[in-house]
Amino acid sequence: MFTTRRGLLVGAAVLTAAGCTRETAHIITSDADLTAALHTARTLAAAAEALGFGDFAEDHLTHAATLERLLRPNVVADETGELPADPAALAEAESSGSREAGDACLTTDSDYAVVLGEIAACRAAHAAVLT
Repeated sequence: MFTTRRGLLVGAAVLTAAGCTRETAHIITSDADLTAALHTARTLAAAAEALGFGDFAEDHLTHAATLERLLRPNVVADETGELPADPAALAEAESSGSREAGDACLTTDSDYAVVLGEIAACRAAHAAVLT
């Protein structure tokens, strides 16, 4: 058999080159939970920035960047919903976004439950600060 390290490495390279794995490459499909969280993050970022809550907007933009990276190679259109008009409406939007991300965290079939949970917690904290 392979008696040296070099022989073992050459054997492993040959097996890899021969395509002995059953896994086939596939394009990652878009995750509905991550896509919804991304749309909400973009909307909340725009609303927070418009109302002068720059720290909140930065948090949401960081979430959006993370979600965009997780959704690659898919590109999600830059859509934002209706922006809250005042801090009370922003607090309600943050709370609603937190519930959305929390529900997605509990029901997702993907490996991103932790990310969705962290986003839910952040949005809940923003809502608590605003109320």
